[in-house]
Amino acid sequence: MRSNAAALIPIYGVTLIDVLGTMIMVPLLPYLAQQYGASGLTVGTILTTSAVAGVIAAPFWGSVSDRLGRKRIVLIAQSVSLVGYILLALSHSLAFVFVARAIAGFGAGGIGVTQSYIADVTTDEDRDRAYALFGAVFGVGIVLGPVLGGSLIRFGFAVPFACAALIQTVTIFLTVRFLPKTTPVGGAKASLRDAAALVVRAPAVRSLVVRHLLFIFAVTYFFTVFSLFLKRHLGVGPEISSWLLAGAGAVGGITLVVVVGPLAKRFGDEAIAQAGLALLVLAYTALAYANMLWIFGAALAVWAIGAASVEPTLTAMLSKRAPPEERGAIMGFNDAASNLALIIAPVLGGAAIDLDPHLVGVIPAAAAFLALAIGIAQRRSSLAGTRGRIPGRS
Repeated sequence: MRSNAAALIPIYGVTLIDVLGTMIMVPLLPYLAQQYGASGLTVGTILTTSAVAGVIAAPFWGSVSDRLGRKRIVLIAQSVSLVGYILLALSHSLAFVFVARAIAGFGAGGIGVTQSYIADVTTDEDRDRAYALFGAVFGVGIVLGPVLGGSLIRFGFAVPFACAALIQTVTIFLTVRFLPKTTPVGGAKASLRDAAALVVRAPAVRSLVVRHLLFIFAVTYFFTVFSLFLKRHLGVGPEISSWLLAGAGAVGGITLVVVVGPLAKRFGDEAIAQAGLALLVLAYTALAYANMLWIFGAALAVWAIGAASVEPTLTAMLSKRAPPEERGAIMGFNDAASNLALIIAPVLGGAAIDLDPHLVGVIPAAAAFLALAIGIAQRRSSLAGTRGRIPGRS
């Protein structure tokens, strides 16, 4: 890990801008609703549009990167995202926003490639820390995105996305200049079909993909309705909601760097992931019935700790169980599966908040509980003798 730390810096930069671009949108959603007279359902579908593009792009990027190398595909995906952010900055109608978000989402579908790159250049013993730092970058993006969006919106809708485009340009430069090439290991054998077959046949891999999907669903659902809930039911505007998200990101980032890595080494990724899911169930349930800002903030802090514990540990486990020659395809498949959640969650969240504010927390709590239950069932199956190894592989 030490010898490859510099190689991971551009990868973390790519991750930062992808999260930043998504999180910039969160405090702007009420603005879009007001500016274009859109309903909660329509606002939710803005995020869904990028997710649909990601579902198409993620397995494609991952599979091709197994054959052509990670760096080339990372650069192409970054360039596509850059085009999307520029178009968002130039948007003048709701329809134009949808098109621009689709393009940005297609580029963001390369996140599975960046996760595969981390696995390629780290050893098993160092991978937990690498993915913990990867998750910490997510936290930084969660901090900076809403703050940038909420503070820059006063200068116009175009400014936050122009800023995102500028940062994306910097990450492209970092990738070209500093990201070492990796040797393709998949050849002609790595494909999306192979990845899907492996996921179907291997119970341990399949359960990780499903649990990650449920986790992403819950997080995306919550983010979709976050600012709308605060505005409608707690009377909180975009600047305060931005700082609340920033605080959550700071708590999550500290948890990732200081807590998750050491605990994962001592107790194992599985135990930390399960503990994080349990915290998420509690946090979402509390958020569903928060009627004062301080209660909402306290529950949000618990949520941040739980989310920080789940993402890197599930990702690290999946990367270890994926064969190196098909790692990109499998990580891309996992990213595509997560994007399916991104399709459903914003639409469901946008519609649900119009029906009942308590659904803001109840539905994601149910998703987190189901992921927790699947982990318990898989653990019991493993103890009973089902190791979940990929058939025909050591």
